[in-house]
Amino acid sequence: MKQENIPWDVISSCLSGNKEEEKLKIIRDWLAESDDHPVILREIVNTWQLTKKETAFYEPDKELLWEKLLLKIGYRPEKHILMNARIKWLAVAAVALLVFIAGVWLGNFSREDNYPLAYTSIKAPSGSRTHIVLPDSTTVWLNSGAEVRYPAAFEKKSRDVFISGECFFDVTKDLKRPFVVHCSDFKVKVFGTSFNIRENKKYERTDVSLIEGKIQVQNKSGNPLTVLSPGEQFIYKEGTGIIKKIDNMDALVAWKNDMLIFEDEPLENVVQTLESWYGVKFQVDAAVLRNHHRYTFKVKTESLREVLEFISVITPIKYTVEGEKVNIKYK
Repeated sequence: MKQENIPWDVISSCLSGNKEEEKLKIIRDWLAESDDHPVILREIVNTWQLTKKETAFYEPDKELLWEKLLLKIGYRPEKHILMNARIKWLAVAAVALLVFIAGVWLGNFSREDNYPLAYTSIKAPSGSRTHIVLPDSTTVWLNSGAEVRYPAAFEKKSRDVFISGECFFDVTKDLKRPFVVHCSDFKVKVFGTSFNIRENKKYERTDVSLIEGKIQVQNKSGNPLTVLSPGEQFIYKEGTGIIKKIDNMDALVAWKNDMLIFEDEPLENVVQTLESWYGVKFQVDAAVLRNHHRYTFKVKTESLREVLEFISVITPIKYTVEGEKVNIKYK
């Protein structure tokens, strides 16, 4: 990767307002030459968006900017790995959580400003949790295996993010730009509020739980399905949505504080939560589920085996753990 190959003058001209098709074609062709180039352009555009300088801000000292750019994107020739045309880095958090930063890609030039929209994907590793701050200062907590995809800078009319798994949002208020969360079944539109969204593909169910503020749940086409008030939960399963009151708000969002709280929960619900928490898959015998056992307990630092031992003490079950698979049946 050499800086001489970067069309500095063309990028500078486009950022300064020159949107000639000839110049845009040069950038498109350059992007297609290497998987490095989308990453480089993303960082250049990000820098411009942060400084708001519509001039050739990198013209005076290309060498210095190049060094900073390499440092910022973490480029290491001997460690550069391409996987399915997507570039991945491994970041280690202070608490030893691993966050995989992947899927940086560029959209087309059809946006109103003709600049590419760069996206970043953050995924919490299985069995771990993490949180991030989005460009608008919105905070997102990601439960085990959850993923959020967002642009480096939100557009003028809306703030759109895409998720899978379970995420908790504390959205920064902006009346001019609604915040829209897209999941597999529907999307959630807000202006500033706190809510939890849990997408469970295994059980084909998605829950949205409102903590404070107000949110509108829409179908994929943008048509309203319902509006939630604080303390309400929208449950969508098998093409049907229902609204119910949240029984225990603290228990619902305890996961983001590294804790699980179960209060008179059926085994099926406990198993679903433990699967996400520990990054495992449960296989529970149908006879055990039919007896509708209910549980009340907390999980803080306990291991999976410690939790299973506790359940086996109050319920006549036996369990086996084989790698990431847990089998439960009656003794």
